[in-house]
Amino acid sequence: YQGKANDVLTKVNAAYKTSTMPDIAMMDATAAIDMNSRPDLVTVDALGIDTSSILASALTAYTSEKGLLALPFNASALLYYYNKTVYDSLNLQPPKTLDEMKDVVKASAVNNSYGFAGVPTTFELTLFIGAQNKTSYIVNNKNGHTGRPTEVLFAKEGTYKNFLEKWKAIYDNGGYQNITSGVTAEFTSGRTNAMLASSSNLNAVLNAIDNSFELGVSAVPIVNENATGGTPVSGGALYSFTNSEAVKLVLEYLISEEVQAKWSSETGYIAVNTKTYENASYKAFLEKNPLFKVAKDALQNSESTIVNAWLPSAYTLYYAFQTNINDVLKGKDINQAVSEMEETVQKALDNYNKQN
Repeated sequence: YQGKANDVLTKVNAAYKTSTMPDIAMMDATAAIDMNSRPDLVTVDALGIDTSSILASALTAYTSEKGLLALPFNASALLYYYNKTVYDSLNLQPPKTLDEMKDVVKASAVNNSYGFAGVPTTFELTLFIGAQNKTSYIVNNKNGHTGRPTEVLFAKEGTYKNFLEKWKAIYDNGGYQNITSGVTAEFTSGRTNAMLASSSNLNAVLNAIDNSFELGVSAVPIVNENATGGTPVSGGALYSFTNSEAVKLVLEYLISEEVQAKWSSETGYIAVNTKTYENASYKAFLEKNPLFKVAKDALQNSESTIVNAWLPSAYTLYYAFQTNINDVLKGKDINQAVSEMEETVQKALDNYNKQN
């Protein structure tokens, strides 16, 4: 254990310079742009691992022009978490669009609670931008999957502005708590009645609620009627730096039907092995725990072309987007915000490409 995904990436990059690499490292998609240029990365194709039973969208998420960079393992999807007890008492349904969300958030802000809490980052924007027009991208070259990204797309295509206009309307309508940390604690304590979070949080949220209210989860509301692409795979994958039978054996074990069934049922991560869904014990688990099916269904109903953006300085941009959105909520002109964010991301792309 080396800390969060970004900590692992930092240490893997440092280890490369000292020739003390691990055989396998678990990192998320923010590592992909660096790993794609690493000569010591061993692709899944080079290891000779059979991936025919792995979710297609999970494979797409880690595929570049060099092949499959990492083996999907802890896959997840963004979900809309809501307090079903409150929603049922008010005859509310989870919103399917951001227009509906505007009304639901205001209506569910009852008993000194908020209707929604949180401010999106690149994690959420991959979906909100990506799902528009079936598939849209934050940057060119399919979000960096077919080559290094060199150009920002969200400004000239209007996808970020589309999102900001809808999101600001939700905030302006009332019941929205624009906090950037402690969101899950606010939700599980009942101080807010909805949030966006990864499916990987599902088991932890259920444990934290401890039957104080009934939990509901649904697919994330779409930006507008043209945003029909669905949701991208998030979570992480296993990157390899040693080509050996031992590494292959470990990776094959971790994606096996039985291991993925146990991993998924005890966390909320999505089983990446499609054979797992025919596993008798796992099918029984899903029958008893239908909330764990929602993320899987959302992915299976999505365009596999929607993928995470491989951006340089990923965590810097992660918080830059969040700050930019928060500024809009506080009154900044949307066109100005889009232009400033375009400039920030373009500068990051240009600096990275000059240095590499």
